[in-house]
Amino acid sequence: MRAHWKPILTLLLLAPFLTELLSGNIPASQFFQPQVYLFLATVGYGFPILLLRELAVRRQIGLAGLFLMGLVYGVFNEGILARTFYLATKVPIGTFDGYGYVLGVAIPWAITISIWHALHSFVYPIVAVSYFLPNHRSSPWLSRPAIILLAIPTIAVGMIMFFHPDKDHAAGDPAHFIAMIIMSGLLVWLATRLKSRPVLDDPGTLRTAAIFLGGLAFFAFLFIPVVLAAVKITVPVFYSYNFILVALMLWLIRRRASLPVNNVLLFAIGDDTLMAVAGLAGAVAKQDVQRAITNVAFMVVFTWLWLRLRKRVAGAK
Repeated sequence: MRAHWKPILTLLLLAPFLTELLSGNIPASQFFQPQVYLFLATVGYGFPILLLRELAVRRQIGLAGLFLMGLVYGVFNEGILARTFYLATKVPIGTFDGYGYVLGVAIPWAITISIWHALHSFVYPIVAVSYFLPNHRSSPWLSRPAIILLAIPTIAVGMIMFFHPDKDHAAGDPAHFIAMIIMSGLLVWLATRLKSRPVLDDPGTLRTAAIFLGGLAFFAFLFIPVVLAAVKITVPVFYSYNFILVALMLWLIRRRASLPVNNVLLFAIGDDTLMAVAGLAGAVAKQDVQRAITNVAFMVVFTWLWLRLRKRVAGAK
C-alpha cells in the first residue's frame, strides 16, 4: 500500500470535487469545512470508490465494466447513505418529485442519479488518476488487510446512516436495504462478465471529437432525463430511453479493445465543463455569487486540462 499512497490519496481527494462541489449540492463554504470534507474523502466517496476500483482491477474489468461498478457506487451513495431513492417529494432535482414512484422508490430518479454517479464519482476520477499517474493504472493499490480496514467503516457507517432516522428521512426500510444489496451484487456480476474490454491504453492521438461527445453525454444522461421527468412522459418511455442509451454506450465502447486514456479524459472534461456551465447559469439566475465563482473556477481548471492535453500530445510528436 505504501508504494501506492500517491494514487490513493489523489483519488480520495479528487472524487468529492467532481461530485458534491461541481454539482452545487454542497456550497464551497460548507464543502471545505474539515469535518465535511473528511467524511466525503473517506466513507462518503473515497473508501467505497477505492474498494470498487480494487475489485475491478483484481478481476481485470475494463472500461465498460467500470461503468457498471460505478452504478454500484451510485446505489451506495444515493440508496444507502443519502437515501434519496426513497423520496416521493423534495427530490434533489425537483422535476422527479412523484414521478415513477413505486413501492417506496423513485425509480426514474434512482436511474438518473446512479448513471450520473457512475461517471462523475467513479469513472472520471479513476481515468484522471490513470492519466496523471500511469505507472499505477493497472496495478492493485490495497493489500488484503487494507481492504478489510476500509470495508469495515464503510459498511458500518452505511448501515448506520441507512437505518438511523434524521430530520429529512425516516429510518430506512430493511426491504429496500436488501433490494440495494441484491441490485449491487447483480451489477458487480454483470461487470465481471464484461471483463477487460476496453482497457485504458497509453495516450494516443488526441481526438477533439471526444470533448464534444462528453458534452453530448451531459445532455443525454442528465439534461434529457430531467426534461422527460418534467413533462411527466409515460414512465415506460423513460425506462426505454435510459436502457437503450446505456446499452448503446456499452456496445460502442466494447467494440474497441483499448481506448487512449487521454481521449477518455477529454470526454470527461467535455461532460464536466457543460456541468459547470449549467451550474453557472443556474447560479446567475438565482444570484448565487458563491456558486457562480465555484463554477467559473471549475471552468478555468477544465480549460487548463484541455490545453495541457493538447500540449502533451504536441510535445510527443
